[in-house]
Amino acid sequence: MPTAETKDVDNRTGQTGKPLFSSTVTAWIGVITSIITIILTIYTTSNKVRLDQLETDFKDRSTKVEESKERVERYKWVYSLYNDLNDVDKRKKNFTVGLITLALTDAESKKLFSALQTSGDTLLQSVGQSGLKALKAIGNEEITALVSKIDTSSAADRIKAVGELENKYASSSPAITMVLNLYNPDNITTLSPDGIINGLYYLNRTNVKVWNKQQIKQGQDAAVRIAALNPGKNTSKELVNFKSLLTLAATGQ
Repeated sequence: MPTAETKDVDNRTGQTGKPLFSSTVTAWIGVITSIITIILTIYTTSNKVRLDQLETDFKDRSTKVEESKERVERYKWVYSLYNDLNDVDKRKKNFTVGLITLALTDAESKKLFSALQTSGDTLLQSVGQSGLKALKAIGNEEITALVSKIDTSSAADRIKAVGELENKYASSSPAITMVLNLYNPDNITTLSPDGIINGLYYLNRTNVKVWNKQQIKQGQDAAVRIAALNPGKNTSKELVNFKSLLTLAATGQ
C-alpha cells in the first residue's frame, strides 16, 4: 500500500511533467508559426516582384505600341503630301519638302530622300535631291548657331557649344571650316581670348581624316596669326596641339 511519502513523490512527478510538455508544444507551435510567416513573406514578396515586372513590361509594350501608332500616322501624313511634291510651283514644292523634314526624324528623312534619289523616276530623284539639300542646310544652321556661341559672353553657353561641336560634329567638314573662318584676318581681331582657345579646343578634337588640303592650309595660316597674338599658357598649349594635328592631317593627304 502506497505510503504518504510515495503519493507525494507521484504528485510532484505529475505536476512537473505537465508544464514541461506544454512548454515543448508551445515552442514547436512558435517555430512552425515563424516558418509559415517566413514562407508567406517570401511568397508575397516574390509575387510582388513578378507583378511589378509584369506591370513594367506592360507599360513598355504600351509605349512601343503608341510610338508605332504615332510613327504610322506621320508616315501617312507624309504620303498625303505626294501631290504637292508634283506641283509645278517650286516654292510650294520646296515648302512641302521642308514640312516632310519636320514631320520625320533626321534618320527617317535621310532614308526617304536617299531612296527617292536612287529612284528611276526623274521627279522623285529631284525630290530626293531637294530633301537631302534641305537636311544639309538644317544641319549647317545648327553648326552655325553653335560656332557663334564659341565666343559668347556666357561661360556656360561657351562650354555647352564647344561640347556639342565636339560630340556631334568632330567629323563635320562644314563645322571645321566655320571654326577656321573665325581666325581669318578680318575675324580674329574681334575674338576674345576665350573665343580663341575654344575654337582651338574643338579643332584639336576633330577627326584628322576629314581635313582637306584647303582646310590644312587655312589652319596653318590661323596658327601663325594666333601665335602673333602672344597667347597665354593654356592657349599656347592648345596651339602646339593644333600644329601637331595639322601635321597629322597633312601626312594623311
